Amino acid sequence: MEDHKNTRRQFIKATSAAVAGASLGSLATANAAEVKPETVLNHNPKMGYRRLGKTGFMISEVSLGGHGGEKVEDRVPVLEKAVELGINYVDNNIDAECNLYGEAMAKSAGARRDKWFIGFASWPQKITTEYEENLSPAGMIKTIEDRLKSYRTDVLDMWRPVGATWGKGQTNISSMLMVSQKTLDMVVEVFEKVHQQGKVRYLGVSAHNPKVFHRVLGEYPQFSVIIFPYLFLTEEFGGNSLLKLAQEKDIGVIGLKPFGAGTTFGIKPREIQGTVDKRARVLVREMLREKRLSAVIPGVNIPEQLVENVHGSYERDQPKTPEDEQALKECTRNYYANLTPEYRWLHKWEQV
Repeated sequence: MEDHKNTRRQFIKATSAAVAGASLGSLATANAAEVKPETVLNHNPKMGYRRLGKTGFMISEVSLGGHGGEKVEDRVPVLEKAVELGINYVDNNIDAECNLYGEAMAKSAGARRDKWFIGFASWPQKITTEYEENLSPAGMIKTIEDRLKSYRTDVLDMWRPVGATWGKGQTNISSMLMVSQKTLDMVVEVFEKVHQQGKVRYLGVSAHNPKVFHRVLGEYPQFSVIIFPYLFLTEEFGGNSLLKLAQEKDIGVIGLKPFGAGTTFGIKPREIQGTVDKRARVLVREMLREKRLSAVIPGVNIPEQLVENVHGSYERDQPKTPEDEQALKECTRNYYANLTPEYRWLHKWEQV
């Protein structure tokens, strides 16, 4: 039986070997490709755009995520401001967020579905080992079909199942269980089916455990994007093995939680709501110095926060001022002083 499993896994990997090999020639310029405005969705000359790995899609290096309230009327102006500012990638996790954004896009005059590269999770499903007995191809396909309905579309750009994340009793890396080959085989099989049906273009994975990505990138060429927490203060992170491996495989890299869940500003997670901190652009600009990063997705509740965040791209090539250095020191100090117990696992990402 074990031999059968290994053979099937080898077959899965072999079916996409050509895809993996085709990407190798473009690694050196993966994020430095010359941008042609006519080929970029929502192009704004002030915004920087980077190649999302072997998908070939040029996404805005500052993009849009979820956790932005529960009212459609609040989301519409955020989406429309994002399009105006040159943002073209949105990524949602929870099913309610997908429903909210889909409805907001439908009601928007200038930020409809055709303005977006859309990434989506399959929440509340998790693909970690503790949940794998509850997973099935039929259940995954149903979730994908539900998300197509959420966004009122026939095709979505990227399905990214949720890997190791946190929950009750999980407050550090050691308690976040691994993603097994059994489940990853299932994910790949589901993806290849919906991809052939023309419902999903690309496959990604999000996780809060670095080990997940080493397994995914080492064994499954079907994956095109990885998504994980990326903190401005991790100087050693820029040269770590995960980014190096992603570059070698021509994988798009999306950074989440660039403000440490709000703690970099000296506040507790989810207290940020309607506040705008002028240090946000400094932090985003600092993170974007890492050229192997495809984009960062800061949390946004109101259009004013979005405007502040994108200045990190608009001003990316400006030299750091003494004021910038002071802001970085303040935010580093705030981060360590205010990170609440349920988010202390973020420290584990300083070296992976």
